[in-house]
Amino acid sequence: MLIDCYSALAVAAANDDIECSTMTQKKQLIIIGAGGFAKSIVDSLDHQSYNLVGFIDTFKQGQHIGFDIIANHLDDLASPQDYVYFIGVGDPIVRHQFYMQLQESGLEQINIIDPTAMLAKDVKLGNGIYIGKMCIINSGTRLADGVVVNTRSLIEHGNNIQCCSNITTNVVLNGDVTVGSRTFVGSCTVVNGQITIGANSIIGSGSVVIRNIGDNIVVAGSPTRLIREITT
Repeated sequence: MLIDCYSALAVAAANDDIECSTMTQKKQLIIIGAGGFAKSIVDSLDHQSYNLVGFIDTFKQGQHIGFDIIANHLDDLASPQDYVYFIGVGDPIVRHQFYMQLQESGLEQINIIDPTAMLAKDVKLGNGIYIGKMCIINSGTRLADGVVVNTRSLIEHGNNIQCCSNITTNVVLNGDVTVGSRTFVGSCTVVNGQITIGANSIIGSGSVVIRNIGDNIVVAGSPTRLIREITT
């Protein structure tokens, strides 16, 4: 008989009897955002260290992948300091908004790193970071708070990825690349070494980046060309 893995995790998390009394007490985790990205997060989560209490989602109610949606807003929680948090939203702008809300409230954000990811010993990590399956992050790289590096991406030596940027699936960032805050790098993009990509920008999927990219623009193509400027 096939078993829904997410439902099994939810049942296990709720069943205190299955836990060894000698284990370190688990931290109580809430994920903000009950969308598709949450499936990867829950799959990568260290369930020996964290008990997933449920989700906060602005637009949804009920359950998501077998776990309760416990609130629509952070302010709805009676004792938010009793939990640790992870932002399960891929959009860098929205991600940054939630990040600032958690920061201003003094609430702890955890890192979730899939056990199949490979990180050099001297990689520097902020808080609230997700690193997905089979990612490689090489020596001297720095990931700031809230960064996402998704499935099978390669981050070469000396990269600097700034707050809440999303490096999506199967991206290659060659050596000494800088990515500004709140920037989205689409799937299967290749970035040459020593390139700087600005803040609040979007790199379309499958792009090849051979020159610097400024702030607040959308580019795509091989090589990239300007699609439009982003205005607030």
